Amino acid sequence: MKAPIKLSILVCFFVITSCYESLDFNQIDDYVSKPEITSALTYFAVKPAQFYDSNGNQKYNITDVTNFYGLQNTYIHDNLVKINVNAEIINQFDREVTLQVDFLSSNNTVVYSFTPIIVEKGNLNYTYLEEIDLASQPLILNTSKIRISASIENTGVPLNVNDTSQFVFKSSVTLFIEASI
Repeated sequence: MKAPIKLSILVCFFVITSCYESLDFNQIDDYVSKPEITSALTYFAVKPAQFYDSNGNQKYNITDVTNFYGLQNTYIHDNLVKINVNAEIINQFDREVTLQVDFLSSNNTVVYSFTPIIVEKGNLNYTYLEEIDLASQPLILNTSKIRISASIENTGVPLNVNDTSQFVFKSSVTLFIEASI
């Protein structure tokens, strides 16, 4: 019985004397949380037949507008420092395709535009990265839509409406956040 009492006294002694300095809870004020959020942005696949209107006339441009709600969250809006847009593109067409990507506000005003992305014919593994620093582009926080226009090169030879080749665009967005606690 003496052994457990001695052991208890020894453990109590170490517990009481082990933390002899005061704790500094103000250290948490200097902590900055830096999460990164990655999400799919948009995807589309286009075949040559989609470049023809209902009258059989070839179009050289297709445009799609997608709603984007990622920047409307208050936490993200207030603490976002950088945006990366990644794209993977497959161009099976026999001609060059140019993409124009625009970030739009709710009233369709352009708040940010990429430089045109030119994908050479037959390029099956094209990757693209657009890095946007919010310190130099603060208006991008007003984004609520993304417009992507695909334009095909006019070679003088019309696209074959029965061709099964595709132009595929896959993209994702990574949001870099820095927030103090």
